[in-house]
Amino acid sequence: MSQLILTRSSQFHRAIRTSNTYPLTLRVGKFFLLFGMTLMIGLLSFFYLIKFTEIHTKGYQLRRLELERDKLVSVREIKSTSISKEKTLASIKQSSITMNMVPVRNAIYIKQDGSVAQLPISNGNL
Repeated sequence: MSQLILTRSSQFHRAIRTSNTYPLTLRVGKFFLLFGMTLMIGLLSFFYLIKFTEIHTKGYQLRRLELERDKLVSVREIKSTSISKEKTLASIKQSSITMNMVPVRNAIYIKQDGSVAQLPISNGNL
């Protein structure tokens, strides 16, 4: 028959606790470590890939927005050019000099026959 002898020293509580009070023991083997490391590497790679894709998607969106901005700037420049031309023609039509001009009634057109222009002969004297 076995007997339990308890000591009455300052280590009394330690002596009782030295026995295995937790029946569950955790043993880590090679396969568990290999599987755990593979799982961790896979998760880190997955999160890295998600972040990498997010950053590149933002880059493509920025590039697309810059191209759209450039197109809008060129359209604005074309419209401002056409507006300035219209303003110029309108200002010419409304100026006081053009208001005093008289339209031509009898226009004489010169034919292109290839001849050299000559002075009109008047009284035979040059």
